[in-house]
Amino acid sequence: MTQDPMIDEAVRRRIGPILNDIERRDGVRILLAVESGSRAWRFASRDSDYDVRFIYVRPLEDYLSVETRRDVIELPIDGTLDVNGWDLRKALGLVAKSNAVVTEWLTSPVTYRRDAETVARLLGLARTCAHLPALAYHYDRSARRAWEPGDGPIRLKSYFYALRPTLALDWIRRRAEPPPMDLPSLMAGTPLPDDLRDAVAILLRRKQVATEADMAERVPALEAYLADTLSEMAPRPGAWDRGPAIGAANEAFRALLRTERS
Repeated sequence: MTQDPMIDEAVRRRIGPILNDIERRDGVRILLAVESGSRAWRFASRDSDYDVRFIYVRPLEDYLSVETRRDVIELPIDGTLDVNGWDLRKALGLVAKSNAVVTEWLTSPVTYRRDAETVARLLGLARTCAHLPALAYHYDRSARRAWEPGDGPIRLKSYFYALRPTLALDWIRRRAEPPPMDLPSLMAGTPLPDDLRDAVAILLRRKQVATEADMAERVPALEAYLADTLSEMAPRPGAWDRGPAIGAANEAFRALLRTERS
């Protein structure tokens, strides 16, 4: 396996046993475990933590109980690792609602564990169920939470937390399809002026050696792109017919449970 510059191999070696412990302790099987934060987005700082996210499935009998089980497994944050996951039923329910986060997990470039056949099925379902107005609204709000126009210094982290969802919003508007998760893929597939690409490259080199708290001066090319793309607010999506998506998610859930039992 080629070493990922964003992932410390000593940390990667810790993650496998942690996932094994979760499976033994909670009686589940982890279908997918990925990196979901800035390390997967490809703009980690030198002190960024690790955001490990996973999707798990329980034995069929657990889903046939009159008791309602918690559908999230969370471990205490230890300063380096932030590990938590969602039950398959919860993940599929969110897929049916066109939740952007689930799709990002399914397309993360950093994978710690992966049931390839199951993930391919879930990703295909997520793309089929994608409701672009809902995705656009999600990325629009994410960008606006991270960035406010102004003249004073801005956290370097905030610039990237604004740029990635803004690019995703731009991608949806231009291509009418769900965007990729990571910054390099978004930039590669979006027509951008050279001065913006050069500015982002410089900021990326800075961020690799910066801390999460480091500040940056405003970059005119980046400010102009954010302002222009966010000048039109993505509206909150109205109600849409989720019936087909719910039906497809239910079918996938039952099929995957039958596979688990066999």
